[in-house]
Amino acid sequence: MIKRLASGELDIAICVTEGLVAGIAGNKDLRLFGTYVDSALPWAISVATDAKYSSIDDLAFGARFGISRAGSGSEVMAKYMASAYEWKVQPSMVVLGDVHGLVKGVQEGNADAFMWERTTMQRHYAANEVRYLGTVRPPWPAFSLGATAQFVSGNGDRIKNLLAAMGRVEHAFMDNAWADQRTQYVCSKLGYSPDDAQQWAAYVRYNESGAVDESKVKAVVDALTRAGVMDQCQVSDVVQLP
Repeated sequence: MIKRLASGELDIAICVTEGLVAGIAGNKDLRLFGTYVDSALPWAISVATDAKYSSIDDLAFGARFGISRAGSGSEVMAKYMASAYEWKVQPSMVVLGDVHGLVKGVQEGNADAFMWERTTMQRHYAANEVRYLGTVRPPWPAFSLGATAQFVSGNGDRIKNLLAAMGRVEHAFMDNAWADQRTQYVCSKLGYSPDDAQQWAAYVRYNESGAVDESKVKAVVDALTRAGVMDQCQVSDVVQLP
């Protein structure tokens, strides 16, 4: 996603916030200009069903973490977790592709663990494909919007109109009057069970204005700097409002 933004293939992308901030650190032309989902993303740690681990700290030996691709949220969060838990030995990363590749990777012993969104993983736990070990929930918004600095500066009105339109749709989508229809939609599109869809809706909070809380962006920058994911920078190097 970051590469597509930087190359001009995409004008705007919705990214996991930590991945976007890390990507901006590696490409000074990119900016975060809006917030999509305010609630934090619950990253579940999954291991093989017969793995010996019983707690997150059991992975502190330098475990191999499966990731979807280099620079992805699954990689950034593994490094963040190691920092937050003050592990002495850093985990290594193994690229395994999408969630199906990650599941297969721990099943076949090519990785010790991986991190993915909690509700999405529920079907894999229910099928006994992998085992749930714990959840890490970082203190910042789950998803943010990014674009190049040039696009943001040259399309302020269009971006504001987009954010307003998204806010109207988000408000309608999360209206309790449409709860049954929302559940049916999520189940049909994502393959969730009705219970999982309702659990997801209970924790998700969209940002209907798209506003950016710069203190939370600073929290991301500080946390990823401590984790060695990026060098320290100013929030103004990351955020550009339309």
